Amino acid sequence: MIGSRRSVLAWALAFLTVLTILPVFPVLSQTDARLVEIVREAQEGRGDSARTRIRRLLAATSPTDTLYPQIIYTQAMVASDANEMRRQLQRVAVEYSSSSWADDALLRLVQLDYASGNLEGAARNLERIRLDYPDSPLLPQASYWAARTYFDQKSPELACRWITEGLNRSRGNVELENQLGYLDQRCAAVRADLAARAPPDSQPGATGAGTDTAAPSQVRPESSATAPSSDSAQTAPSLPPTATRPEPAPVAGGPAAASGRFRVQITAVRASSTAEALAARLRRQGLMPVIVQEGGLFKVRVGDYATRDEAVAAVPELKAKLGGSPFVVAER
Repeated sequence: MIGSRRSVLAWALAFLTVLTILPVFPVLSQTDARLVEIVREAQEGRGDSARTRIRRLLAATSPTDTLYPQIIYTQAMVASDANEMRRQLQRVAVEYSSSSWADDALLRLVQLDYASGNLEGAARNLERIRLDYPDSPLLPQASYWAARTYFDQKSPELACRWITEGLNRSRGNVELENQLGYLDQRCAAVRADLAARAPPDSQPGATGAGTDTAAPSQVRPESSATAPSSDSAQTAPSLPPTATRPEPAPVAGGPAAASGRFRVQITAVRASSTAEALAARLRRQGLMPVIVQEGGLFKVRVGDYATRDEAVAAVPELKAKLGGSPFVVAER
């Protein structure tokens, strides 16, 4: 009984901490008037009524409806405790990984983990954002939480690489630039230490075969197509330099990739069952998906375009139809 009470108290304290660090949930981010009203109701202190209404809306909506993951996400935002919030956010991130709400759900999970002191969990979800959603507009915000997480984990090099990337991608967001700039003050010593430990042939201006002249502050994130296979955020290098690697063949049973053509990647997930489920859904929608396995990830792609321009032209329609952040990949 005492242990149970302590567990409840720990969750309560974590939830209160989360409320202090999570930004106010933006009503205007919702696309459905009913959800806007539910969020506003919760913000005005009528949480029980808001939760009742969203349960009814969820029950009346088909799981295949594009609104469904948005409802679950909103249900998380008006939850009465951190445990329920986490459960609903995980549903969005896992069951609806191709929706436009999945990266947002992962970032909220990062914040929950950080607030409750689960730094390893926060790091894992940060790596999921980086690997599965390389073009997410939330990456600059994720970089702030990554910096705090990795500094607390005594991994300053990873923290500073995330900060550099966040600063590069947060132009125009003055508040976020200021937050990252403040944390970046801790990186001067890190970069000096890296420079001191670098072998002579890697110093700027050095010549010779195999020389890498990129300073730590110039490192760019690796795209999902070149993601490392490790599931451990402690050992997986965050934001490594980009590299050109050959595309693998599609997994057994999938259509063979056409030589020198382009496809649109819908998502990349770690579970083959998740990829197969999404592919089945895409086929029901009249698309021809291909699953490519690489680096421990299963990447779901559609289309077969002769030129990059044709593939790029198809992205807006696919995004409107499927959500998420689809992007063009070349297949040899």
